[in-house]
Amino acid sequence: MTGRGLPSHFLAVVLLAGGGMALPGSAAGAAEPVALTPHRASYEVALDHASEDLLSVDGRIAVALSEPGDCSGYGIDYRFVARFLKDQEIVVTDQQIRLTESRDGESFAFNAESFVDSLPEMTTKGTAKSAGGATVVTYEEPVAREVELATSTFPVHHTRHVVEAARAGVPIFESHVFQGDADAEKNMTSTVVVTPLGADALAGEIAGYGAAPAQKADVDGSDGAVGEGKSDEAGDAMAGEEPDGAASREEATRPQDDSAAGDDAPLAAETPASPDVAVTDSTAADSAAIAERLNGLKAWKITESFYNSDSDEDGLPVFETTYTLFENGVTGSQILKYDGYTLKARLSSLELEAAPDCPASAGE
Repeated sequence: MTGRGLPSHFLAVVLLAGGGMALPGSAAGAAEPVALTPHRASYEVALDHASEDLLSVDGRIAVALSEPGDCSGYGIDYRFVARFLKDQEIVVTDQQIRLTESRDGESFAFNAESFVDSLPEMTTKGTAKSAGGATVVTYEEPVAREVELATSTFPVHHTRHVVEAARAGVPIFESHVFQGDADAEKNMTSTVVVTPLGADALAGEIAGYGAAPAQKADVDGSDGAVGEGKSDEAGDAMAGEEPDGAASREEATRPQDDSAAGDDAPLAAETPASPDVAVTDSTAADSAAIAERLNGLKAWKITESFYNSDSDEDGLPVFETTYTLFENGVTGSQILKYDGYTLKARLSSLELEAAPDCPASAGE
């Protein structure tokens, strides 16, 4: 999900319709193992429902799921840049997140940086390991400390478990979650509701994918809400462009060391979204090409609600998201419900990549 924009999928206990409990893997029986496809995707973000003082929002989410050739595990690179118009004030936020997860799902590393108006706001960095009936989170930043949680499943493996549950017809499950949050002590949990998505509904959604004409022009720097008359760093990041002198893709996606958190940090919004999902290949943002890449895949509508020690006493979640999840792990369009306002994120580009030939392991 991690910015609450990245779908967060975790597993602890499955609640079956009749009240019984089982794990998705056991509910699925000997079903075909879930294979997630490495991919890069971007989403155009806009305001869906506003609060009293929020007039508009525009932005972009960029996300990549990778699987290194050494078969060591998985990586997620995520960036969410958004411009908020509040009365006459414009605030630009920038969240950059790098995650790695072991192939067996027992080890996890996170490095998340957030900026407001290009100035550093917060860095959260550390590792987590699950063993002996617990998950232990070790933070390096913002403060060195260690937190012990109930066993939690990390993002990539939870995605696989959600697909397993959906294939098996499991309608709802609840889980302990950890996704690299700075406040693990609040004991985040997630409730996932799975709704079958009919062929007509799925076809209708897929038809809306791809960059709209105004956004395609914006990438070229001519028209569109983001690019129009905007040459600032945030506009470049949201347009997915790489300005002169920007780092290479390898440099942009490589985790930054501690020394990079100083002088370079305020310039983060100038670099292309990490991962680099600039729409340089027109087919990546073409609706017909995206539809072809998703053709024949099963998909479900997922509603995921997050709860922690700050949750409303009436049982309301601290955050809720609804998204389309394809069986290969690609997320379609999303609705992101925050406190007081709601954003919508439309899948605007998609590139699928080949997975390495890795042997099955304990986490598969």
